[in-house]
Parts: sequence; C-alpha cells; structure tokens
Amino acid sequence: MFYVIVALQPLILMLENVPIIGDLLNWLESAISVDGWIDSGYQFISERSFFEKFFGLIIFAIIVLLGIFSLIKKLSKLIIVIAIIIGLWLLYTNMS
Repeated sequence: MFYVIVALQPLILMLENVPIIGDLLNWLESAISVDGWIDSGYQFISERSFFEKFFGLIIFAIIVLLGIFSLIKKLSKLIIVIAIIIGLWLLYTNMS
C-alpha cells in the first residue's frame, strides 16, 4: 500500500531546515494537536456499541455520497462554463 505521508517525509524533513518554514511547521505542530484529536476520536468511537457504530457509518456514508454528488454537479457546471468561455474566445480571436 502507498502511504502519502511516507512519500512526502523527505520533503517535510527538507523543509524543516528552511529557517522560516521550519519555524512555521514547528509552531503549527505545537498549536494544533492532531494526535490528540485522533486519539480522542478513536476512543469516542471505540466506546460505542455495534449498532451505534453501524448507524454512524451509514449516516457518514450518506453524507459523503451526497457531498460527492454535489461536487460532481458543481464541477460539471464549471466545466461547461469554461468550455463556453474558451469557445467564445476561440470564435472571436479567429474572426479577425
């Protein structure tokens, strides 16, 4: 399996040596405790019963699917608008 974090680790380690970016990364790491959030989220979910986990998974899947459909709708509209703009640009640049 391909892990993005493992692939980007040399780049992140390289950026830590850059004076401004390294300080910014260290500040972000101390200001935002992502590990604590992940641990508390895992602990919250692991304390739930099977039915609560099952219904939570169904609700999460519905939310993700609706979000994907909404994103596809918006992207398709954006692609149509961009195609019309490019078509008009090509039409008016080739008329002269």
